[in-house]
Amino acid sequence: MSENIIKALELEEIPFEEIRSIQGEIIITDSYPSYLVDESKISGGKAEWLFFPNTEQEISTIIKKMREEKQKITISAARTGIVGSAVPFGGAVIALEKMDKIIGIGLDEDEKRWFVRVQPAISLNEINDFVKTKKFIVSQSIPKEENYVQQFCEDCAYHYPVDPTEMTASIGGTIGANASGARTFKYGATRDWIKRLRVILATGEVLEIPRGKYKAKDGRFIIQSGGKDHIIEIPNYEMPIAKNAAGLFAEPDMDLIDLFIGSEGIFGVITEADIWIKEYNPHMSNVAFFVNEKDAINFVKKIRSSEKLKPDFIEYFDNNALTLLRNKQKEDPKFVNMPPIREDIKTAISFDVFYSEEYLVDYFTEIEQILKESNSSLEDTWSAYEEREIDRFKHFRHAVPEIVNNIIADRKKQYPSIHKLGTDMSVEDQHLADMMEFYHATLTEAGLEYVVWGHIGDNHVHVNILPRDMNDLELGKQLYKKFAKKAVEFGGSVSAEHGIGKIKHEYLEIMYGVEGVNQMRAVKNSLDPDNVFNAGNIFVEEKS
Repeated sequence: MSENIIKALELEEIPFEEIRSIQGEIIITDSYPSYLVDESKISGGKAEWLFFPNTEQEISTIIKKMREEKQKITISAARTGIVGSAVPFGGAVIALEKMDKIIGIGLDEDEKRWFVRVQPAISLNEINDFVKTKKFIVSQSIPKEENYVQQFCEDCAYHYPVDPTEMTASIGGTIGANASGARTFKYGATRDWIKRLRVILATGEVLEIPRGKYKAKDGRFIIQSGGKDHIIEIPNYEMPIAKNAAGLFAEPDMDLIDLFIGSEGIFGVITEADIWIKEYNPHMSNVAFFVNEKDAINFVKKIRSSEKLKPDFIEYFDNNALTLLRNKQKEDPKFVNMPPIREDIKTAISFDVFYSEEYLVDYFTEIEQILKESNSSLEDTWSAYEEREIDRFKHFRHAVPEIVNNIIADRKKQYPSIHKLGTDMSVEDQHLADMMEFYHATLTEAGLEYVVWGHIGDNHVHVNILPRDMNDLELGKQLYKKFAKKAVEFGGSVSAEHGIGKIKHEYLEIMYGVEGVNQMRAVKNSLDPDNVFNAGNIFVEEKS
């Protein structure tokens, strides 16, 4: 039976002097600058302490010492995020990179599902390498008295299916952001794959949180920590139906584990996670081409409702994206090593489906029919199922952001402060075409250069504005706010996969209002009243 009261557990302290640390803002800035930035590229990061713990006990000791020193703590792992969550602005950095191990493999007898227990800094690539190649040893069975390793190794191939594009991301970071990506369309976001967490709080104590054990009662949790009962009142704002990674998860009878998933590290340090894995099946990659966007959107609507095809993901490329690829192919015919894209093609849709010789004819028959209904054909479609060819398709999908980043890097030579503006918004299904039309009309009227691609299966495309000068940059920021308001109007989210971090506060307020953001802040104040962890993430730190 679930309950809403959880007691934090004390951890053994380690002598502080035995923990590897670097002290001093100058030496950290000069010798360890990578710990002061992430992929958001926001500047101004600084820290007075940098720690490299190996255990939960060391983390607990660091937290207690930093509280004595009245130092804030920023949690750091792979630093692949693009919203500044791991960028410190003073205080201490806890770098988790030494905690990067696979702890074990287990079988949930009730769920009949396999799971892997991992430390927070292991990358998604490393997790998949372990489970696909079955590198487990007998002592890694969970529980140890069961020989789950042998059972697992006799089974078929497995993988962790969450794919946020950047597979070098750490599992802890992706849990903190409730990361998602293209395959969210079929498999859901990170939240759906987390079975258990261990989290160290601001008191230095640890919470053991298995899914299903602790549920809110009367809209609240009680967390017993530091000799006190911390009353956590669940925010009463309404979560969007659309894909969402903005702000704290909140539902009246929610599971406690979901409060920590997507919380961007503001409540504590994740030290362990049990993650579900599933059978890995071969797949076939496809790119279908269309002469206009209307036909492409019609194709998306039909293929995502196909009971036979059930695609892993559905990705979109607008005409501007295809033009970048065409131009690059003219410069370098071997680029992405794919056939030339016809000049009259205006939109492309990329999608993966399960590959089986037995069902191949049925699949192509279904695809052909949907293409025909969308004014395209198999002749205007690329398909591949061999691993080498699939890798080429991956390169094709990732080539557009690579080209865009190169364009911005070149423009920075003249305007050092310039940067691209990339949206991360989603809408409900029925508003997809309207939102796409709004993007194009608004940007065209403004005369801005832009490229659109992304996860159209979830109605979640990325509009990338490419400023040519600082005036374009300022105008782009104004349009970004218009897009956020329109996405919320269409039942969507201002951040569908990247989180809020330190750079999207104003958009979160557009989505939940001042009252909603204050409710999130109240949860933070209840659990971390001294604002120890990740200050500035999700909402602006209150002035004391």
